[in-house]
Amino acid sequence: MEDSSQELVLYDSSDPASLNEFASIISGIKPAQEIVQDPEEIQRQIVVQLLHASSDEELEAFGSAVGWQTLEEVPIRIDGFRWRPSDFEAGAPVYVLVNGERLDTGDSVVLTTGSYNIMAQLANLAARKRFPAVRYLKVAERTTKGGFHPLWLVTPDAEKLRMAEANRSLTEAYRDESNPLDEPEEVKTKK
Repeated sequence: MEDSSQELVLYDSSDPASLNEFASIISGIKPAQEIVQDPEEIQRQIVVQLLHASSDEELEAFGSAVGWQTLEEVPIRIDGFRWRPSDFEAGAPVYVLVNGERLDTGDSVVLTTGSYNIMAQLANLAARKRFPAVRYLKVAERTTKGGFHPLWLVTPDAEKLRMAEANRSLTEAYRDESNPLDEPEEVKTKK
């Protein structure tokens, strides 16, 4: 019988030891852990992550992560992040899963990125215990010599926050008007 006493390490920004390891990996001091290929081990890791979810939103958003670049310029309240070894050939040896809330809609989101700049900024915020933090993703206009557009996290100014709040109010009003749980008008009038 397999020894199940070995605890799966959850790489989380709230754990100082995990955060130090993350900083060492993105700094190039330490290699990332090998990628697990065993389907049973992968399933075990998923179950452990689900068991350790700290909110309903995190539990329900599992597996629905989107690339952060799809929400460029959208203010996000960042609550923390987890990191995982990457299986991409090129780029960073790890990537992050960021838990947050879109300030323009109020929706909970799980965002992914392997950008070294963003990962370093997130590690810095976590080390200084600055979560939750409000930031948006900014793509640099100039490209690097390699042809990439660097990514950065930026603190939104008052105008950007005001615009996000206005959009959120409109989104919430629309959701209230189009609640799919409401009965159609013709059903209400026949009663």
